[in-house]
Amino acid sequence: MLKLRDTFILSAIFLLPDIFFKFFYPNYLHFDTSIFKEIAALLLLSYLILSIKSYALRLIFAIFIATLSFVQLFHFSFFHSYLMPYEIAMSDQIPEMIDTLGEVIKYTYIPVLLFIIQIVSLALFLKPKRPAIRYAPLIILLLLAIGPISAIKRKRAYIYLPKATSLSLKNTFNALSWYMAKELFSTKKRPTFKEYQAKKIAKPLAKNIIVIMGESLNAKYMSLFGYAKISTPYLDILKNGPNFLYTWGYSAGVTTDVSVPSFFALKREPQNIAPLMKPTTNLLNLAKQQGFKTHYVTTQNLFVIGGVLADFADVTKVFKGYDEKLVEYLKSVDFNTSNFIILHQRNSHSPYEKYTPPAFYHFPFKGLPYKEYMLRSYLNSILYTDYIIKEVFKTSDRLNECTITFVTSDHGEMMGAKDEGERFGHVFLGFADAKVPMLIYANKACKKEVLKQLGLQNVISHYQFGKLIAKSLGYTIINPNEDGSYYINGVGIAGEKGFIQYRKKGKL
Repeated sequence: MLKLRDTFILSAIFLLPDIFFKFFYPNYLHFDTSIFKEIAALLLLSYLILSIKSYALRLIFAIFIATLSFVQLFHFSFFHSYLMPYEIAMSDQIPEMIDTLGEVIKYTYIPVLLFIIQIVSLALFLKPKRPAIRYAPLIILLLLAIGPISAIKRKRAYIYLPKATSLSLKNTFNALSWYMAKELFSTKKRPTFKEYQAKKIAKPLAKNIIVIMGESLNAKYMSLFGYAKISTPYLDILKNGPNFLYTWGYSAGVTTDVSVPSFFALKREPQNIAPLMKPTTNLLNLAKQQGFKTHYVTTQNLFVIGGVLADFADVTKVFKGYDEKLVEYLKSVDFNTSNFIILHQRNSHSPYEKYTPPAFYHFPFKGLPYKEYMLRSYLNSILYTDYIIKEVFKTSDRLNECTITFVTSDHGEMMGAKDEGERFGHVFLGFADAKVPMLIYANKACKKEVLKQLGLQNVISHYQFGKLIAKSLGYTIINPNEDGSYYINGVGIAGEKGFIQYRKKGKL
């Protein structure tokens, strides 16, 4: 019983930095039930550390765990972003950070102070002898080795990217595991890219900016773009309206976890990981710099944002249920201040009927052959998305200040058509499952010139569409790497799983 009590106390010492850090950085950690698995693993690790006979060895293992936490917290307070796996390879920049530390210590003292308190607590708490397990150090090493060993077999970095729902030590351990497995002994040289710049050129074009990020919404199956069945009745009516612009183009990737972080970081080149590590062009960061209150509201989970959310969202909400909760959230927003709001949908993800209310089952699908079942239930989900967009646009029309709403999707979806290779779903690296809508709606309070300043002429990519959002925030993005071509990334966010380069979009 005594050792069990001590296990909980040691685990609490490991967790204290996260708990206190959250008071100073509320958006650093968001509660999710998955955190209980991490706490369970920490309890096991604490028990094994207490079971080591040698005090020096106990302390070394404990300091290693504490250091994992400190590195993540210090990185967050220094850069206001999570540590990415790719940054570990940039250890040559540590001297520059140390050189800067004297000037920024007043902003980074919190994790340093917490680390010192933690080390002193560990040194004192671990000193008394306890019943030992002979092979405890070996067991700990084997458990720690699971991280890099499992990373060797993984083909996607997604699971090893930082999560807003994970403990600091877990995020750092994941990053270290990926680095050891994929980067440490790699002979491949990454291509080099010139740095992006975000230049403030004007005041924001609107007091409120809303971004609807859809899920698996293929422009091909929207009647707005000519699909034979009426799947977007509301948008069809807006088609020739003065406040509405629409086109279609290609998404940044063919999976949510690649496309969404790339979109909000304005990442153009698949192999260029700098926009993920530096917030220079992060849309949430740009909005905060212009004085907007930033909101990230989703009916998915925070895993898919891949660390890009960082410390740039003033409000983060995760809802369970239908996407109407995103619309309901708008009722709670104080529109007397400027707001930058991201509404991230779940609808149109398979199984489509699960995320579509029965009231929108316009196309019968139950009991039909697979292809008809998939297509019809998918069209119902698009009908529902059309309704969600309608409600958001109507909400913006009730505001007295100029409000611009941007709409797109993380990627498209294939429905077994011949031009889709008779495939269903997404993930396949190709043009067929990357066709997404790109819509802009300005409410009645906006001047007519607003849409003219934005425009969708020649916009064919997520990257270009994201730059328009930056423009609405008052920024121009300078990317010295641009050459008129754009990219669709595969399932690896650093381009390691292939990508497509293109200049023109094909037929819808």
